[in-house]
Amino acid sequence: MNLDNLKAIRSRDKNQVAESIANLPKQLALSWQAGGKFKLPASHLKAKAIVFCGMGGSNLASEMLRAIFPFQLPFTLVRNYNLPAFVDKDTLVIIDSYSGNTEEMIFCLKTAVKIKSKIVVISSGGELSALAKRNRLPLFNLNPEFNPSRQPRYDIGSQLGASLTVLKNFTTIEADIDSAAVFLAKLGQTLMPVIPARNNPAKTLARQLSGKQILIFGAEHLAPNAHILANQFNESAKQLAHPYAIPELNHHFLEALALPKPVAKNTTVLFLSSATYSLRISKRIIVTKKVLDKLGIKHLTLESTANDKWLSALETLARGSWLSFYLAMLNDVNPAQIPWVDFFKKELER
Repeated sequence: MNLDNLKAIRSRDKNQVAESIANLPKQLALSWQAGGKFKLPASHLKAKAIVFCGMGGSNLASEMLRAIFPFQLPFTLVRNYNLPAFVDKDTLVIIDSYSGNTEEMIFCLKTAVKIKSKIVVISSGGELSALAKRNRLPLFNLNPEFNPSRQPRYDIGSQLGASLTVLKNFTTIEADIDSAAVFLAKLGQTLMPVIPARNNPAKTLARQLSGKQILIFGAEHLAPNAHILANQFNESAKQLAHPYAIPELNHHFLEALALPKPVAKNTTVLFLSSATYSLRISKRIIVTKKVLDKLGIKHLTLESTANDKWLSALETLARGSWLSFYLAMLNDVNPAQIPWVDFFKKELER
């Protein structure tokens, strides 16, 4: 497919995913502004630990924030039916489900209510919102105005604003949200479909990754971005991708890249770069690339030039979201549809 053919892109993007991606700065700004009216109960501010519960796209923003900002309390992510055994009445339990009907999150909420934890619900509606209102729990209503696709993985801006609203009470946030939104808006102008491939790095990178198994290597504050991008590749482009973190992968994963040879031959490693990586990580990336060269495995880089961790993560999020969109276009699929996930959920309900 010609990625400069706007008519062909519109015919594949029936659910306005491109518009959702372009709205990332608006999502962030709107959600953060809405947070000005959201107040945590005084008792919640006395929490001794944080547990953030969410599945898929609903637990990606929290992973980003945990990696960027210094939290004063133990901070655990839950992607399951069960809360950790340590959760008690002094634990802040944040239940996040974009739809409000995620089975695992309903289980977690009901458990947290029984334990009498300090609960906050983040959702756009559904059963979770109803349960929050019934139990008189703090509820942050996500506004899907700037997410016409209705896909959680393309409304991370709203999730970031909502999560920051709750978590700002437990960390020092040295970041200007409005300036970040302006930064994202300017960046987005260089990545949108109207920008031709010769000047659009997201289109160029998508073409290079087409037809490959993708291994995404991130580090430090961008390790969560590797997870986010893998989710987007898997769900939107229907293309196999796996996230890995440096330095952990250097201690075992490199040995797995030699075999089986047909798989290695059809694999491309995508490095998430950052100008703010530590010197130790930067050196590890250089040496990791040497190993890949010796193994004959192709590697590419998704560049981030922002000079602080917060903007670097947002820049990588924006670039990665457009990259996943263009890869979906090349694969001739609707990036919003998730037929196998939908089939799985229906089978569970039987």
